[in-house]
Amino acid sequence: MEQQQRTPSPASPDEPIPTSRRQRLLGLARATRDTYIPRLSNSVSSLASGYSRTLNNNPTDVYDEEGRLILPSGTTIHLFPSYTRYQNGTYYIDVKGWVSCPGLMTRKNRLILSLARQITKYNNNNSTQALNQWQSESIKQDILNPENGSDTESVNSESSSAELQASSPSSNGSNTEDLIKERLACFIARSIPNTEIEIVVGSQESIDIVDIVTQTVFTDNNGHFETTLEVNYKPSVIQARSANTETIFAFQDILLMPNGGVGIISDIDDTIKLTGVIGDKRELMTNLLLNEVSSWSIPSIIEWYHQMYKHSQISFHYVSNSPWQLFSTIRQYFKAVDLPPGSVHLKQYTGNIISSLMEPSSSRKKRALYKILNDFPEKRFICIGDSGEYDLEAYVDLAKSYSGKVISINIRYVVDSLSDVDDKKIFDELTRLLKSNTKHGVAFIDPAAAAATVKLASPAPVQPSSGPIIMEDLIDLSDDVVEAPKKLPPLIPKKPNSLKGNTLQKKPPLPSRPLQHAQTDSLLVIHSPSPPSSSSIGSDGNSLDLSDDAPPLPRRPVHARTEGNCFEDTNDVNSIIESPSFYELEEMDRKGATWIRRIITAMQELEGTGTRINLFVDDDISFFEKSNLDLVEILRSIH
Repeated sequence: MEQQQRTPSPASPDEPIPTSRRQRLLGLARATRDTYIPRLSNSVSSLASGYSRTLNNNPTDVYDEEGRLILPSGTTIHLFPSYTRYQNGTYYIDVKGWVSCPGLMTRKNRLILSLARQITKYNNNNSTQALNQWQSESIKQDILNPENGSDTESVNSESSSAELQASSPSSNGSNTEDLIKERLACFIARSIPNTEIEIVVGSQESIDIVDIVTQTVFTDNNGHFETTLEVNYKPSVIQARSANTETIFAFQDILLMPNGGVGIISDIDDTIKLTGVIGDKRELMTNLLLNEVSSWSIPSIIEWYHQMYKHSQISFHYVSNSPWQLFSTIRQYFKAVDLPPGSVHLKQYTGNIISSLMEPSSSRKKRALYKILNDFPEKRFICIGDSGEYDLEAYVDLAKSYSGKVISINIRYVVDSLSDVDDKKIFDELTRLLKSNTKHGVAFIDPAAAAATVKLASPAPVQPSSGPIIMEDLIDLSDDVVEAPKKLPPLIPKKPNSLKGNTLQKKPPLPSRPLQHAQTDSLLVIHSPSPPSSSSIGSDGNSLDLSDDAPPLPRRPVHARTEGNCFEDTNDVNSIIESPSFYELEEMDRKGATWIRRIITAMQELEGTGTRINLFVDDDISFFEKSNLDLVEILRSIH
């Protein structure tokens, strides 16, 4: 009994000491209800809260009671220009976008800004090293994640800005820092994956709210979303909004494109905008991060697009190898030069700005190009690209897959993109090759002459002639003898020194003497009476007179050449790449030979498709005038 009196009750030390088992059980139940259950509930809540923070350790980035992420401050929904089409009584509306929030001043982002400053700094000895480090680093897009440590300072915050400006005391340097941060903002931003976005399509007419089409999508692992909505009413505007944060939204106007007519599929970099993809990488980054967007303009191309946009039944589709993170600067450029509106198709960021711009574009563009032609089966297309990338192959593949749909492939010449020796000569030969009939030989350049020629900035424009066009004979079949530059001998394979013989020195000719007294290396001296050697006996058995008065041998006809060599004995462009002259070119100018191969391959693959290839320069006025006239005729034939 005394033992029981000294044992305190778990319910309350002030209560009377229980004297029965029933009272002790009731006391234990009260303690469990008041103490252990709240503690267990708190533990479960903490566990759930910790799990909900798997996207960010910021205290404000948590899930709501329905398990949806409350987006952090500064979250933005970016809507990219896409098209709407009307087919069979239904509007099909493509919607593409990206959800992101400002990046943090992590070690990686500090490195990006530091390398950008070093690369763009004038006369900086460390720029080459910084450029190499930039290319070697895999700088992938940040994802909203709480495991990134305690470094939660935003790149756009005041403290980070002050930190960057501290290293650049001048106002000019401060402006440079701000511009670099602005241009790189989307690269160091954090993508928000798996967040719910509601897309609403407004109506131009008054309809019941229940008839408004709404669709819910989730962003992918890179924060992007893409979908196609179908509506039966005439759409007016697109709204994309966060499903759980009503203050985060974006609007975009409908871009309705005609089903018929002509579609202009255009590259962006070095086609309508000077980027310098194949040039110096430091200049590329400086141009991208510091230069004014108006300096990227190509006036003749912009004017050409303006002229095409004046016609009805014309739509524009800009398909580029640039990542979506550059869309903000591309949009600024489009507004600055007033380019025609159109859909924009860019690519996912691969983690390196330079390599992302310079990697082959053919496979990257294929999905977007095929989708455009599938969505507009009644439309015909004109494709425009440049010689700095692989636009030619991308468009040839498209024309092969959709025979009769692609009217022409137009390639803008980019400086230093055609040849290692002389761009102008290769340009002229490519132009002549494209204009020639495939059953005729094609004039080509002399590699020796090309090696000695100074490289030109751009080929001279082709001047239109007032009279009838006279085709030049590509192979001279006349009997006239025309002096031509000496042709290089065929290349001799290198032989090991151990197998080489002694070099023979050609001796000067001896003075003419009677045959019976001649004693040279080519005649045997025989003292016994014998007939002359067989080399000096004619068909009648008499000796031949080998004196200097003998008539010379007839000269071999030489074909006329214009600006270089010709492919001899070539009646078909298909055999050009098998000719000795082409092998010589490969040794002297590998880039030029590669372009010859590319053009010949493209011509072969496009046979029967009705697609023509044009190679043009910026100041070729005749090309732009003829293109506009051809477009008028095409639109007239379609109507």
